[in-house]
Parts: sequence; C-alpha cells; structure tokens
Amino acid sequence: MRRHLVGPGLAAVLVLAPMAMPAAATTDPDLDRLEEAEITGAMLDDAVVDLAGTARDAVLPLVVEGSVTGVERTVETEEETVVTLTSDLLFAFGKADLTPASSAAIAELLDGVPQDAAVEVDGYTDSLGGDEINLPLSESRAQAVADAIAAARPDLVLTVEGHGSADPVAPNEADGADNPGGRAQNRRVELTYPTSPA
Repeated sequence: MRRHLVGPGLAAVLVLAPMAMPAAATTDPDLDRLEEAEITGAMLDDAVVDLAGTARDAVLPLVVEGSVTGVERTVETEEETVVTLTSDLLFAFGKADLTPASSAAIAELLDGVPQDAAVEVDGYTDSLGGDEINLPLSESRAQAVADAIAAARPDLVLTVEGHGSADPVAPNEADGADNPGGRAQNRRVELTYPTSPA
C-alpha cells in the first residue's frame, strides 16, 4: 500500500509492507533460496573482521600522558628553555620544506625568547633509513626552522646542527617490534635558549 504525503514544499512516499506471508506463498525464488540457505561457521569467519588481530596492530595506541598535543612542547628550567617542535606537524614525510602555516607557528613561539639570545636549533630523526639519509635530513629541517626564526627575529644568534637518529627521546622499537609512536616523538627539532637574559 502506498500513501503520498504532500505538504508545503514537501513530498514523500510512504510504503507500507504487507504483513509477513507464509513461506509457501512467496513468489520470489531468490527469497526462497535465502530462507533455505544454511549459514556455516566458515561463512561467518569470512564475513567478520577480527579487530583483536592484525587490524589492532596497525593502530597507534592513544597514550595521553606525555603526549604532544600541539606543534611544540616547552620545558623550562632556571637556566635554559627547550622547545621541542614536532617534525610530523611541520614537514611532509622525508622533506625539509616548511609550510607558510608552520613558519607562522614558529614565529609565534619566539615571544618568550630574550632579546639577542643565543638559540641552538637541533634537528633529529627516527631510526628508519640510515645516517646517509637521516643526518642531512635532520640538518635541513633544523636549517628550515632556523631560517623561519631568523626571518621573524633577526636579533637572535642561531647555531644549527643535525643529529640524525642520535639521542632518541623514546624507543624506536618496543619488544623487538617497530614502535611508530616512539619514532614519531624522535622526529623533532629542538630550540634551546637561556630562560632569562644573560
């Protein structure tokens, strides 16, 4: 049974299905075969994705404590301030070109840096690749950040160095397996400067 409901600027068709009919009265042979089909365990196994297996391993675990939620994380002591920039938010994979938005974000971080301060700009990578790739990449990324700093704050005295995969802040592997979360933390550029003017 069909009923047409029409209102101002609105049209809809309501289809009401007839009451269930006994199987013998069905006229669609495909429906008859479906009702007669036996669902086996193998069919269910093929139709279900086991999220407890390999799919779970492909997802990074969410670790709230100590996680980096923005472009940077700052640790300040009486003597020095270290600002850690997350490379994954600044650079494309394997690249050292800052986006305009990344350059603007770096410029905003410089408000707390004392006038004429000496700033060390150190680049780091994860352990994938090798020194022949990681050392130049870490130096190029550090230089790109230093260039953005120099453009925003020409008064600062910059020292730039790339360290490759040296000095990881998290394990690149855990229990003998790749640790993507740890590697992401190791891909970084650190800015170190005196907390207060000399």
